[in-house]
Amino acid sequence: MRKRRTVFALVAGAAMTLTTVVLAPAGMAAVSGPAVRAAAVACTAPAWAEGNTYTAGAQVTYSSRLYSALVTHTAHAGAGWNPAATPSLWRDLGECTGGTPSTPPSTPTTPPTTPPTTPPAGGACAVKSKPAGKVLVGYWENWDGASNGVHPGLGWVPITDARLRQHGYNVINAAFPVIRSDGTVLWEDGMDAGVKVATPAEMCQAKADGATLLMSIGGAAAGIDLSSAAVADRFVATVVPILKRYNFDGIDIDIETGLTGSGSITTLSTSQANLIRIIDGVLAQMPSNFGLTMAPETAYVTGGSVVYGSIWGSYLPIIKKYADNGRLWWLNMQYYNGSMYGCSGDSYPAGAVQGFVAQTQCLNNGLTIQGTTIRIPYDKQVPGLPAQPGAGGGYLSPSLVQQSWNSFNGGLKGLMTWSANWDGSRGWTFGDTVKALQGR
Repeated sequence: MRKRRTVFALVAGAAMTLTTVVLAPAGMAAVSGPAVRAAAVACTAPAWAEGNTYTAGAQVTYSSRLYSALVTHTAHAGAGWNPAATPSLWRDLGECTGGTPSTPPSTPTTPPTTPPTTPPAGGACAVKSKPAGKVLVGYWENWDGASNGVHPGLGWVPITDARLRQHGYNVINAAFPVIRSDGTVLWEDGMDAGVKVATPAEMCQAKADGATLLMSIGGAAAGIDLSSAAVADRFVATVVPILKRYNFDGIDIDIETGLTGSGSITTLSTSQANLIRIIDGVLAQMPSNFGLTMAPETAYVTGGSVVYGSIWGSYLPIIKKYADNGRLWWLNMQYYNGSMYGCSGDSYPAGAVQGFVAQTQCLNNGLTIQGTTIRIPYDKQVPGLPAQPGAGGGYLSPSLVQQSWNSFNGGLKGLMTWSANWDGSRGWTFGDTVKALQGR
């Protein structure tokens, strides 16, 4: 979800052409399609290497290309955050020649048998059940968006910060854990100096103050190799102790890469089966009231009304499984950074109230793909919107948020936003608007 990457498709008959669009940070234009590069320059910048901390603007070379860091971050060993793989962290400046070759990322030959992160001692509290009333879901950033210049008005804040609750955020999705290439999950202090994960006691305090706390899995820079059952099992084995130790109330699935459909909605692909393997593995080891939410981009859900296959509609069998068996708390699909779709394949730009209404109605009424109907009633829908201009494409002003919400006469479970930190950086107008609409 951080620096969202969105894929659009032009469908003609059985053929499908994909063009990747990368959402650039504030102050940079988004780019689409192949970039025009200047002639290769000398690779005079130092080679990228794991374990180093890179400040925003720092230049490195990697695989005979020059890159500039978009944000200050640490390239954790084994995380796979090399410049070529993480466009949310690095800007590709083009080819270069000469210089010292980059050290390839390390791959552990034998995965550790226990999670490498040792949680702090002290603090335990019960898992909270699904909130009974309306919700405002805000993503909490485990980095400092002020110091790196993304949203200067407010950066990282503790998860116990009273302003989150004062401005309506009663569900917090903590974004994001590090996921190593072998599936090992790390929940550790963030990419920027001074950023700390909450202690178990602080998590309990936030819950006592009214928050429900979920760990968000994925995002733009923390994918999972869904082609491997071994990676899926390693993920489960290492994330469950973290969820228990840190008193999380649920998980939010925000996988943005590697999930594709088989072309037949009744036949799971390997990646779909392994994502279900992960979800089932986590739920089996947590209390029965432990929560599950999902935050897919539109192409992965209602995009299936255009064509089912590849990424298009690939979340649908997974959503259906957990909606039908009652484990899905709600769907907080991202109504931004891409088109919105109705049940007939009709398409609307992000930021259009008409598209918000059409897409939401489609899911409530039921989206039928190849004879299979997937239905998400209004009380299990928590549509996602950008908190402020710059947080994502398709920003809706407070008046348009009100218009969208009132189109369903208060029937929606709530709204989600990327992100609570973005909202706080510009006066909390999104949270205040939604809190008032929900009568809280």
